[in-house]
Amino acid sequence: MNQVSDILIYAIRTLVGQEKNVARIIARNVKNSDLEVNSILVPESLRGYILVESSTKLDMRNPAFKVPHMKGAIEGEIPFEEVKSFLNPEPIIASIKKGSIIELISGPFKGERAKVVRIDESKEDVVLELIEAAVPIPVTVKGDQIRLIQKEAD
Repeated sequence: MNQVSDILIYAIRTLVGQEKNVARIIARNVKNSDLEVNSILVPESLRGYILVESSTKLDMRNPAFKVPHMKGAIEGEIPFEEVKSFLNPEPIIASIKKGSIIELISGPFKGERAKVVRIDESKEDVVLELIEAAVPIPVTVKGDQIRLIQKEAD
């Protein structure tokens, strides 16, 4: 039998920003229980959700899933085809163009929105101008510190 068809993947809703904490607590709880959880995935691009892989149907009423910041589970399993893009994600820099609007997800300007001025793909750097700044000052950040909000119109 194909191994991929034996995998059950569940999406669990969390408070935005608490995905890694919820995943850590579930991992610790599962280690001390008889639940068959094979892996827990926290995709950066899927805010407010974590993915749990199991070889058996998960019972969300199990005490191992009574976790702070967890809002519940999405009904049913998620097809593996939908999860594949999170396993080998395309570098964020490949989908960004000059003029795109992004949000900084780490560093001193975390939470700020900015417009892309220039992209240096060889260094994976992006030069931005903060939208809310009174004076436009170019800021250079690594591609993994940003999240695309709006692509530049063609």
